[in-house]
Amino acid sequence: MLHEAEEFAFAYDSLYLGGGTPSLLSPDSFVRIAREFLGPPVKEASLEVNPEDSVDFKFLRELGFNRVSLAAVSFSEVMLRRLGRKHHPRDVFQRVEEARTAGFSNINLDLLFGLPGQGWEELSSDLKTALSLGPRHLSLYLLEVPSYYRPPLPIPSDEELSRMYYAAVEFLEEAGLAQYEVSNFAVEGYESYHNLKYWKYTDYIGLGPGAASLLGSLRWENKKSLSSYLGRIRRGEPPERTYHRLSPQERAKEKAMMGLRLVEGVDLCGEEPEAVERIMSRAREYPEFFVVRGCHLLLRRRYFFIMNSLLASIL
Repeated sequence: MLHEAEEFAFAYDSLYLGGGTPSLLSPDSFVRIAREFLGPPVKEASLEVNPEDSVDFKFLRELGFNRVSLAAVSFSEVMLRRLGRKHHPRDVFQRVEEARTAGFSNINLDLLFGLPGQGWEELSSDLKTALSLGPRHLSLYLLEVPSYYRPPLPIPSDEELSRMYYAAVEFLEEAGLAQYEVSNFAVEGYESYHNLKYWKYTDYIGLGPGAASLLGSLRWENKKSLSSYLGRIRRGEPPERTYHRLSPQERAKEKAMMGLRLVEGVDLCGEEPEAVERIMSRAREYPEFFVVRGCHLLLRRRYFFIMNSLLASIL
């Protein structure tokens, strides 16, 4: 990744080390990453940690990391076993305590809902346990089940999932974690600074196998193969990538698609006027779902659960 980064000269103020198991990196690797990427301009430096990994949080805090994201998934041993997760619920408690003792105040927990055999009783239990740990941020994602997979127990119906989702939103907001994105909740001031860049469709650089990047109207993605990535880097070549130059119409649509995930909606001012007007005129046909003010567009929160079909109707 350090070699790949040499291709780019860019200013940045956030770092997200994740998508895999970065907590398994050696101390020397962390030092080299921190030396390269962590400095005064960086406001938020996040690290993803698997709960089963032993981590020296004090060392990481001293290097400049200031946010930790833990994939808790569920606090039910039964659910974790069904999903093939390696950790135990007590591992999450231990990692949170270690991170907080080391000086991390900005801790995120990832939870899943829509698990096989899960109902509101099980989900609310997970939410209560998560809140007992005092996270400043919580992400609640819907489990995506591949079509070829046959779960050991039935997946909740769409109607059940919808009820669970809106009940969870209400539950978390009453506990002081406000929803600011379809799947994300935070204490005021602790919204994910880095992830907001994706939702607001600003430029970002992704390094490593499978990483995606966006610069203006140019989007690219590195090939996912680790062996291909390493081989090309060792030969002094850039990673194998797929590139796509976005048309003004594509860029306006993608910005709307990402920005409508936010509670505040999306500002399309500055995008290609005809493309923006086309989106806005379609949204005006569905006043029950969308609010249109000039070139600002938002989806009413009570329809977040059926977002994908509503976005398809205007994009």
